[in-house]
Amino acid sequence: MDRRLLKQIIYLSGYLAAIFLVLFVIYLIWLKPAPSCFDAVQNQGETGVDCGGPCASCEIGTLAPFKVSWVKNFPVGGRSVIIAEIKNPNLVWGADNFSYTFDVYDISDNKIYTLTKSSFIYAGEIKYLVEPNVGVDPKKIGNVKVSFSNINWKSQEGFLRPETQTREIKTEQSLPIKISGLVLNNNSYSLSKLNVLGFLYNQKGNLIGASKTELGGTPAFEEEQFQITFPAAIFIGGATSSIDFSKTQIYVEAIR
Repeated sequence: MDRRLLKQIIYLSGYLAAIFLVLFVIYLIWLKPAPSCFDAVQNQGETGVDCGGPCASCEIGTLAPFKVSWVKNFPVGGRSVIIAEIKNPNLVWGADNFSYTFDVYDISDNKIYTLTKSSFIYAGEIKYLVEPNVGVDPKKIGNVKVSFSNINWKSQEGFLRPETQTREIKTEQSLPIKISGLVLNNNSYSLSKLNVLGFLYNQKGNLIGASKTELGGTPAFEEEQFQITFPAAIFIGGATSSIDFSKTQIYVEAIR
């Protein structure tokens, strides 16, 4: 090979190497993305890919999804009450926030309505999602499905279920039916929200109505008065004789 050509090749290689080194330094200093919990690389002290260490626990990837036990809907005049019973099968993991969506279908399985809201659930908890005033004609409903998204998992240690207690429960059996009483915050800390749900059953033990009320913050070891009102339109012809008031249930959900 010609010496002159060889020198040119060596000089060119040197220039290219120098340019590559400069570009590589620029990339490392200014362009390379910082390590994160979403870069599909096990770095920054992670114990797994994008989990453990400074990221969310790797155990979250193994958690079981929420289970839907049943979804029911009831007529309230020309509107509907939708209620679902769900369960968190994970005994040491809860969620301080998650989104749930009710998709309503007609008898031809066409989606006619969608409602999305957020809630929370504790480890191993059975929970009820109640929407007492849904703007869908119950005669048009063929099926209702519920799905979940944006689940923010929390370990049981950091998201314990508060202790609450109810007393002086009274039910007005004339229309509109009302359930009232007191809820005690049995904890040494304040509760930011209390939801009180009421359920009515018929003589056969079938759920025929549901409603709820939301209370504001409740200081430690103090009580809040509540009242749940059931729309008279739940009961055909305004009759309450089919209700078994001995089966009336109250469910309280509280968050710190």
